[in-house]
Amino acid sequence: MPAEKRQLNLNLFIYPGGHHEAGWRYKDSAPERVLDISYYQELAKKAEASKFDALFFADGPALADNIRYASRFRLEPL
Repeated sequence: MPAEKRQLNLNLFIYPGGHHEAGWRYKDSAPERVLDISYYQELAKKAEASKFDALFFADGPALADNIRYASRFRLEPL
C-alpha cells in the first residue's frame, strides 16, 4: 500500500500589539503603524507571497488592565 501524501498547512498568527512586551522598542519596529490598516494589508500580501495558507489576527473585546510595560493594543472584533 503506497504511503499517503501529506501536506503541511501554514498559518500566520499575528498579534497586533506584538509577541514580546518590549518588541516595540526594537529600532526597526514601527509601533506607530499598529492602527494603520495598510500595515496589515502588507503583512497579508507577504504571507500570501510566502505561500501561507491562512492568516489569523488576534482580537479581543477590551484592553488589558495592566499596560505598564507592554502595548496592549488589540484589534476590535467585528
